Amino acid sequence: MEKLRRLADDLENIDRCVDAIEPKAVLTSWALGTRPVPCLVGRPLGHPIIADGRPACSSELFYLDPERGIARTMSRWYGLGARVEPEYWEERSRTRGKSFGDSH
Repeated sequence: MEKLRRLADDLENIDRCVDAIEPKAVLTSWALGTRPVPCLVGRPLGHPIIADGRPACSSELFYLDPERGIARTMSRWYGLGARVEPEYWEERSRTRGKSFGDSH
């Protein structure tokens, strides 16, 4: 319940939040991914659980602003590094025969 309240507060005050926050985690080589819910796929840096640079899928995506370089998932804010096309991750997934990382 607390996660949903924080998420709702952040989305309700998006302009103030985006200008005030400095995300601890950055997602580089990111693309918009698909699961039963929208998500991001990329290489997190500074994530509290996932090792730096390890491919991963985010938790459900609620806000994405590439112009400002910021995204809000269910779990956290992300700064956005370099963007890649979804095919970048689809190809890597096929060659490794698996999907990437945990959802966070």
